[in-house]
Amino acid sequence: MKFTRFSEEKQLYIIVNRTVIFFFLMCLLTLFLYAAGTVQAFIDSTQIFLLKIYQVLGIFLIVTSAYAAVLAFDRFLKTKKKRYLLRAAGYLLMVIFAIVTVLMVMAVVVLSRGNGAG
Repeated sequence: MKFTRFSEEKQLYIIVNRTVIFFFLMCLLTLFLYAAGTVQAFIDSTQIFLLKIYQVLGIFLIVTSAYAAVLAFDRFLKTKKKRYLLRAAGYLLMVIFAIVTVLMVMAVVVLSRGNGAG
């Protein structure tokens, strides 16, 4: 069965959209586990491990969201439908959210190490 060019583009668009949703939900789950661990008094190494997992997931979210924004903008240029422009703007907001939260998590990891004296 041969797919047309439009069909292949649509499949790529769907796969990228679902990947972005997956990484976003995994980031939220990791932050939820970190917050729950703070309340439940998880040990420090577990908390740091959760933050490092979030860093990796956040970087994947940044990359996939940026790619999804480019794809949505490309589809907007091809179809001139405003919903694709809105999706591109939403993906760019997700990129900004991910960058800010990853930088905050990196700061927490660095601050939690201390100065090593003692």
